[in-house]
Amino acid sequence: MTMNMRLDEQLGSPYFSPSGDARAPYETHGTTFLQYLARRAAKCRILAPLGTLLNEERPGGAEFSGALACFAYYAVAASTTYGSGYRQPEFTDEQIVEERDPESGALISAINSGGSREIAAKIRATVPKIGIYDASERILGTTVGIRGLGMPAPSTFAFEVDAAGRRAGLAAWRGTARGTITTELAPTLRGSRIRAYGALDLHGSDGSRGRAEITREGLVRIQISDPQGGTLRLNAPLK
Repeated sequence: MTMNMRLDEQLGSPYFSPSGDARAPYETHGTTFLQYLARRAAKCRILAPLGTLLNEERPGGAEFSGALACFAYYAVAASTTYGSGYRQPEFTDEQIVEERDPESGALISAINSGGSREIAAKIRATVPKIGIYDASERILGTTVGIRGLGMPAPSTFAFEVDAAGRRAGLAAWRGTARGTITTELAPTLRGSRIRAYGALDLHGSDGSRGRAEITREGLVRIQISDPQGGTLRLNAPLK
């Protein structure tokens, strides 16, 4: 079977701002755990291309496999932090936090869904005239290894075009992802650095399927196969 490569793209810089070392203080300095999760997800600019990819009047029709790659990039970016100067967010008894993404204006909420002996949360981002992103993660605990302290979190993700998106001319579509992302705190001679690694399995309501792999070096590699046998690849930086 011959692979039909429809797209093979490498982004030169993250599609959100701030990034890298400039972002870690915004996410972690003086924040509670739920604030950290909401600010970590404040990268909704990544989802903006869905307004074009899913437009029903787009030449050739909606690009569903491209939408799955876009959603996957956001799901990974919204679940990871890379940079130096990391500080442990404060754990409080708050149940919900709302933050406005300073770059896109999207409203993001983080909700405590854990019991007395577990750390778990749900994240929702509402992107105007496009749709709604939902995520759920549960931290299993802390592991100790030669690379640092690891916090594996089995997670599920979904994005669906909402009623406002449909009125704006977008096709009905839903993307989902599932996997484990491990956040790692690594000691260095210049202080601790935070990073992540893991993988997600991807599914689109149009029949597209794929996988996203996250590296400690701050890169996500996404590959999507559409129902017609076409393949899309996206390599994108996370810092």
